[in-house]
Amino acid sequence: MRMDGTTNNDRSAGFTLLELICVIAGMALLLGIIAPNISALVPSARLDGSAKAIMTKLQMIRSEARIQAKRMEMEFDLTVGRYRTILPPEERLTSDQVVYDDSETLDEHKDWVDLETGVAFAGAGDAKSGIIEKDMYRVVFDEYGFTADQVIAITLANDETMIWSVLIRGLTGKVEILKSEEGEIAKPTAVGEGAF
Repeated sequence: MRMDGTTNNDRSAGFTLLELICVIAGMALLLGIIAPNISALVPSARLDGSAKAIMTKLQMIRSEARIQAKRMEMEFDLTVGRYRTILPPEERLTSDQVVYDDSETLDEHKDWVDLETGVAFAGAGDAKSGIIEKDMYRVVFDEYGFTADQVIAITLANDETMIWSVLIRGLTGKVEILKSEEGEIAKPTAVGEGAF
């Protein structure tokens, strides 16, 4: 008990001015550290997401080709920024088995997966034919799951210096993502007879 007749428990609880200034300064410091890095993380996250989705789809198609012992293909529309799986001919439906609106044609929008917003294709190709930047490109796996060494490159629509290359090793089936912030597409190497 104090001399004025109050106890320590009677004081009203609250923050002092010094405590408030310390909390605000700490939050400002954290915001100053985090804010510049957020803008750098978001675009690379979109590239990572698109590259990983393409990589996963390629691995799945290769596995299906080996399991079913059938030729499987993945088609990339480099101009529009989308991709899809091409089923073997015996698994495709005929036009009389498909029900669709009159507003769209049979194959116009069927099974396409769009790249994330702000992400575009930078190119695709192999060591023999080179890299193309527009039109359609197909990755074909034979009935054993083999293909040529190929690359599918994606970039940001507003920053073409960031390029993520999805590199396909045809004989081993390994698919990896190579990142470049200098605008370079990873080039697949030509494999000749002396390579084994």
